[in-house]
Amino acid sequence: MKKNLLAVATLPFVLTGCTVPPVDSAAPLKSESSKQQVNEEAITGVISSLADGDTYKVVISKDREIRNGVQLTAGKEITVRLLLVDTPESVGEKAGMPYANEASSYAKGLLNGKTVTLEFDEGDLKDKYDRFLAYVYLDGKRVQDYLLENGYAMVHYVSEPNTRYLSELQAIEKTASKQSIGIWSMEGYAVPGEGFSEVGSGPD
Repeated sequence: MKKNLLAVATLPFVLTGCTVPPVDSAAPLKSESSKQQVNEEAITGVISSLADGDTYKVVISKDREIRNGVQLTAGKEITVRLLLVDTPESVGEKAGMPYANEASSYAKGLLNGKTVTLEFDEGDLKDKYDRFLAYVYLDGKRVQDYLLENGYAMVHYVSEPNTRYLSELQAIEKTASKQSIGIWSMEGYAVPGEGFSEVGSGPD
């Protein structure tokens, strides 16, 4: 009888353990959250490559006209720059900034080859480098949130009216800063509202 009671008592723990995947203790955790809502203009695509932590190549999944006659066709590869956040530079003239490689590696591990949803804001669709500006969603959660939560990005390059989720992202940034995570572990490196102390006047 005692053996049967022991088996029943331990069963919930066994079942619970079976649902938890192994976690690399050295890797930042992907926090759980309910799926976020995106607007009707959102489109899907597959991440084909990443330049760094905040700039990606995306292959469009199906034909879609966005606005003002801008047409995205299935199979077309576009460059996407995350709205409202900036990660340290791991490529170009500014390569080698603190936490740049970590941010890039984290984004690649999270996104490479994955299907994502792109949501555009009310302002410009592209920046001066001809990159589409978007909120990128993986499994219903903004990639901006993932990067901010793990201390790999800061809120930056704020330009009205592309500010739909600004307050939400600033709240996440504030929490990461208080916890001294990643870029916030270096005093004076990331300056809210201004950018990285080693970054120039524009996004690269």
